[in-house]
Amino acid sequence: MILQRKLSSYNIKKYILDIFFPNRCPFCGRVIKWNEHCCEKCLGEIPFISKDICKRCGKEDCVCSDKDNKLYYDGCVSIVYYSGIMKTGILNFKLDKALNLVDVFEDYIFKRLSKAVDISNIDIVTAVPMNKAAKHKRGYNQSDIIAEKVSKIIQKPLKSCVLMKSKSNITQHELNRYERAQAVKGLFSADARSIDDVSGRVILLCDDIITTGSTLNECARILKQNGARSVYCFTIAYTPLENGRA
Repeated sequence: MILQRKLSSYNIKKYILDIFFPNRCPFCGRVIKWNEHCCEKCLGEIPFISKDICKRCGKEDCVCSDKDNKLYYDGCVSIVYYSGIMKTGILNFKLDKALNLVDVFEDYIFKRLSKAVDISNIDIVTAVPMNKAAKHKRGYNQSDIIAEKVSKIIQKPLKSCVLMKSKSNITQHELNRYERAQAVKGLFSADARSIDDVSGRVILLCDDIITTGSTLNECARILKQNGARSVYCFTIAYTPLENGRA
C-alpha cells in the first residue's frame, strides 16, 4: 500500500495546493493522489537495503580498518541502494525539484537511524553544504531538505549553516576511493558563527548519497576539529563500489 497520512493542518494545505499543482510521483512523474508519496509501481521497484551494512562506516565492504583512510564519523546509515529507479529519483530530486522524494522514506528514517545510533543522544541535525554559487543556481540544497525532514522525525534541532563549502571543478564520480579522499580536502570549513552549536555536541550529518564516504568523512573531520563530540551520518542512498569505483 502507498504511504498515506490522515488529515491535519499540514495535509489540508497539501490538499488545497494539489488542486493547482497536482502531486506527482518523484520517480516517474505520474500524477498521484494528494496524500500519496509515490505510485504503487515505483514503490515496488525501490531497492531497499536488506543486507548487513557496517554500522560504523556504512558500507557492505567495511573500510573501518583502512589505515590509508582514517574514519572521522562514528556511524552511518542509509535506506536504499543508489541503483535502478533510485538513480532517477535522486536525479529528479537534484535537478527537477522533485522535493517530495524524501517523503517516500519518512516511515523508514527513524527505524534505520535507531539501529545505528542512540537518537536520544543527538544534539543537532545538519547537512553537507553546497557552495554558494551552486546553491544559488539550483535554488536549494537537497541535503538541507533531507536534514529538515530528519530533524522533524527525530525531533532534534536543525542547524543548516554549520558547514561551508568552497567551489571545486573536480568531477568526483570519475575518481576512485583514495582520489576522492584527496579531492575533498580543503573543500569544507566550519562557519565561525556556528562554533558554539558544534562544540561538545553529538551531530547528525545528512546527505543524499554515500559512495566512498569521503565527503561525509571530511565534513566529520572539520566538525570534530571544531569540538564536536561525535558525528553520525545519514543518507537516503548508498552506492556499492566495484574495484574502488562507483
